Amino acid sequence: MPDNIVIVASVVLVVLCCMYWWNVQKQNTGEQAKGTSAPDSLQDHGSECCGKHAVCEKQKLAEARMRTAQYFDDEELDRFSGTSAQDYNDEQVEEFRYIMYTMQQDEVSQWLECLDARGIELPDQLKEEAYSMMNENMQ
Repeated sequence: MPDNIVIVASVVLVVLCCMYWWNVQKQNTGEQAKGTSAPDSLQDHGSECCGKHAVCEKQKLAEARMRTAQYFDDEELDRFSGTSAQDYNDEQVEEFRYIMYTMQQDEVSQWLECLDARGIELPDQLKEEAYSMMNENMQ
């Protein structure tokens, strides 16, 4: 009798795993058919980002390029589109810093995605501060 329970439990486990895999494949195929899927190098392949690693945040920023830009009352930053992250002067860095610190901590990640989608690079001097604010929000 115990052997039968082990066999039944194993079969149920295998069936559940197959159903999960099939569902993930179905979702990925559906996203690709709609044209909203990120390139293969950016796809998560079913695992969720915990948000505590810089790699995940960078992936989110890369995926932001696939979406339309959302504004955070910062249209004045559009003039920096195409400017390299290391080419900002101190006054320009302070302009970014002011905007970043006027928003809620949970908005910083979305703001960075918005900047990236608009072709605006965050000044190098602010990257650590921005990632720190995002990490504090996750805790």
